[in-house]
Amino acid sequence: MGVPQLTQTELAWRDAESLCRELQERTGLQLRLTITDNASSVMSFAPARANSRASLRLHHMFLAAGPAVVAAVADWLTDRRLGRSAAVLNTFIREHGHLVRATPRRKARIILRTQGQYHDLKGLYDEVNRTHFAGLVKAGITWGARRRPRRRCRSIRFGSFTPCDHATLDGIVRIHPFLDGEFVPRYFVRYIVFHEMLHAFLGIAEAPNGRRRIHPPEFKRLEEAYPDYARAMAWQGREANLRRLLR
Repeated sequence: MGVPQLTQTELAWRDAESLCRELQERTGLQLRLTITDNASSVMSFAPARANSRASLRLHHMFLAAGPAVVAAVADWLTDRRLGRSAAVLNTFIREHGHLVRATPRRKARIILRTQGQYHDLKGLYDEVNRTHFAGLVKAGITWGARRRPRRRCRSIRFGSFTPCDHATLDGIVRIHPFLDGEFVPRYFVRYIVFHEMLHAFLGIAEAPNGRRRIHPPEFKRLEEAYPDYARAMAWQGREANLRRLLR
């Protein structure tokens, strides 16, 4: 029975063998005890099968359990409904929760789709990052998902930037898939990419009242200094272009 190494302040007054013997004496069961460092389940039990002992797995915190807790574990083994032993076990586990190692959060897999039918987002991203941000933006970029709208839309959100906790990315830039059209000029898609990358570059600031400031003065200043800003705004302002995008 392997016993995880404990610090001096966590050392127990019994070893796994003596704990197993005590539980066997209290329950009359033939047990195979395994001491674990499991973060998700601190207690688990499998009844005996033919030619095998019952299997009990306990977190190493139970090596430091007093008589009342050991008695509660024995009650749990013989009456799985727990009953009065539940309060004893729950209190013990809560008080020794600091011994349970934290489980690292699994990073969600990020799928980036950059090659469109008419526009390559990766090429635009690299160009904008090199030209306007000295290569400092560390965001992923992708076309957004194509979804059939539930009702007819009268406006469109061309892009978005979402911060994320990732090993290599500070966030994700998503570009509306409707912009991957033959009639949509490359300079307009590049401007939308710049706009969202500017969010990544400056970060999301907070006003003194705690509200998020999506477009603070510095953002506006840099955006209006973008070389194709006026041309992109003119294309965006044409009602015929919006109708064609929403068609």
